[in-house]
Amino acid sequence: MRVFAVAVLAGTVAGWCGRWHWLLDLASHFRSTWLLLAIVGLGASLRWRSAVAAVCLAVAAAGNVVEMLPYWLPARSDPVAAADLTRRVVVVAANVHSQNDDPTAAAAYLRARRPDVAAVVEVDPAWGDALEGLADVFPHRVVWPRTDNFGVAVLSRWPLKDVDVVEFGAPGHPSIVATVHADAGPFRFIATHPSPPFDGPATAALTTHLAGVAAAAAASPLPCVVAGDLNATPWSRPFRQLVANGGLRDTALGRGVQATWNARFPAPRIPIDHILGPPGAVVLARKVGPDIGSDHFPVEAELVLPAPR
Repeated sequence: MRVFAVAVLAGTVAGWCGRWHWLLDLASHFRSTWLLLAIVGLGASLRWRSAVAAVCLAVAAAGNVVEMLPYWLPARSDPVAAADLTRRVVVVAANVHSQNDDPTAAAAYLRARRPDVAAVVEVDPAWGDALEGLADVFPHRVVWPRTDNFGVAVLSRWPLKDVDVVEFGAPGHPSIVATVHADAGPFRFIATHPSPPFDGPATAALTTHLAGVAAAAAASPLPCVVAGDLNATPWSRPFRQLVANGGLRDTALGRGVQATWNARFPAPRIPIDHILGPPGAVVLARKVGPDIGSDHFPVEAELVLPAPR
């Protein structure tokens, strides 16, 4: 029991030490898992009267609760009554999984949900063709397919201007940056998909990529929305830096830990697909979408954007 307790505590603490090694930061992604293990283990340790294990697990549980609390507590009061609902925007972020050769479910979801703008990642040439089939719903599209997992697309009901395909980090990881000319005024939109943090160089590339996204968001004179598979949970160091340096707001705050990957397994699932809004955005709704045949669930957010500065 003591070995189990120390392991759970070590995993919890490791998540706070990501600046020293990529493996330590990797532990931060599994806050929900560490918390569940701590609670189950704490009950067992109290039953078997293992004081050392109980203390270790209580500390681990408390640490993970503190980290996750902003996602459980009600979001700060949004002035919904005073919000200019003409600036309401519905955004979807969907990783369609390049190895999924049946676009039926994903296309049906996008057609039925009809967001104002969508970031779609892992777009290969076949998926590019499938997305072009949604032209009646999204008359404005930028589709940048690739034969690997890093093709990207933006689908929009509104015109897209000043479109750039940018590599914020490692070559071969494009992002689409565009100005969406919504009816009530323009906003900047970034659809992005950095490398997953499977080793040291990949983690460094992810960190550089998200730092570039943060810089682009911070420099935008228009309200900026970032959407996509970020391969980072809210508790990881690169994600924290993205939000802080980009002046962004996680639309999931106060709405629970909305896990999106891996959709093929019931547990453990982690929240790595995100929609981030600008300061002053009013979040009306935010949730995880249905199974679209991918290893990711999509996420969708309904928010009211502030007027341009």
